[in-house]
Amino acid sequence: MRAQCPRCHCVVAQAKNCEGPNFCPQCHKLFRVREPKTPAWVLGVVTILIANWQILCHR
Repeated sequence: MRAQCPRCHCVVAQAKNCEGPNFCPQCHKLFRVREPKTPAWVLGVVTILIANWQILCHR
């Protein structure tokens, strides 16, 4: 896993700890890795595509 420490912005390459915080070897602080959220526009596009598919299949 590669993550960036939010305090010192050091790139940390270590095994991801899914149960708690990770350790930055440069600033010696604990931090949580936040998973990037799926943008709302992507979910909107998927919804529209599924709706169009449903409409076309039931004709």
